[in-house]
Amino acid sequence: MTHRRKPASEITPDYEDAGLFKNKVGQLQVELVPQMTRNSRKDLVVRGFVNRTIEIEVAFAGRRVKEVGPLETRLRTLRSQAAREAGAPDGPGLDVDLARLPVLIEGAWRPRFKRDQTGWETRSYYLFAARWSILDAQGNSLSFGVPPMILAQQNA
Repeated sequence: MTHRRKPASEITPDYEDAGLFKNKVGQLQVELVPQMTRNSRKDLVVRGFVNRTIEIEVAFAGRRVKEVGPLETRLRTLRSQAAREAGAPDGPGLDVDLARLPVLIEGAWRPRFKRDQTGWETRSYYLFAARWSILDAQGNSLSFGVPPMILAQQNA
């Protein structure tokens, strides 16, 4: 049996969230570092840390991608500041892991399997963000995203 993806025009918020938030949704304080990429679905994936030392990746996916602009801007600014302080734009003196942006994230964990060059699979986890909050330059909390639709159905 083959699974085909629905065309983007047919994806409803309920359908999207059922795919993204398969596990329990909770809140987590994360420190994001200014190292970002986009995956094949155009989701934003950002490296970060939980409890200061546990490395994770946070995915901002689906319809929530439209709201990541302010977060991307803050992370780019953080990277520029860190580069200026290190005296190396992207050279060996820049350690992006030291530049961290605290973010409160409501989301769910999803496992990811990666195969290395020797064929061994390692399991890591993505935190899929439903909602997130950052502080602006004046210290005001800015919130983005929407609660998962699937959660509302489970509580009804």
